[in-house]
Amino acid sequence: MAGRLVSSLVTILLLLGSGYFNSCSEAPQGGPSQAIGKVELYSFTPDQQHLLSNARPFPLPPSTSLTDALDRLGGHLAHTYFQKTYTNKETGIRFEVLHIDTIVTPSRPLRIATVNMVDPDKDAMGYFFQGSAGARTTFHMLAATFLQPQLDPPLIDGLVLLYNGEILPELDHINLAGILTPPMVRHVAKRAIAGSTR
Repeated sequence: MAGRLVSSLVTILLLLGSGYFNSCSEAPQGGPSQAIGKVELYSFTPDQQHLLSNARPFPLPPSTSLTDALDRLGGHLAHTYFQKTYTNKETGIRFEVLHIDTIVTPSRPLRIATVNMVDPDKDAMGYFFQGSAGARTTFHMLAATFLQPQLDPPLIDGLVLLYNGEILPELDHINLAGILTPPMVRHVAKRAIAGSTR
């Protein structure tokens, strides 16, 4: 996974250096908005064996802006997976879409979203980012939900996830630093969707 992250970062840096970066970004409020169009989004359920399972359609109108779609997906995560710890404590975790940057390429624009995970009591550090299996599931829940990697093209091409406004250092069982990309979680998301449609 570290190799793919480095490769993704190198690609982004090359595009930035080549002048393909478009400085305009979609602001959460008042900025330009791009409708998501007719796409089939999914929500996921954590699974101890397969990381993700029980994929369910997450319908949004085609006119929904990309920012609003990410807001709603983040809200769903906050009210399901991150709502309570395994000790039944309410977490107060929520997600804020800070901005969406566009990198112009000859084939299509690439969209990188910066999302802030707000965790007032740092419950994620004590519960969701700990333990090998639990942390891997958390990584896949976050990345698959926001990126929607089963789509071609994905909902977004990259995710920068901040934690209480800061870039997370690499932890023992989870690495959310840098830019998360669809190939990192595509096979797990597709498997969850295929298993749910049988």
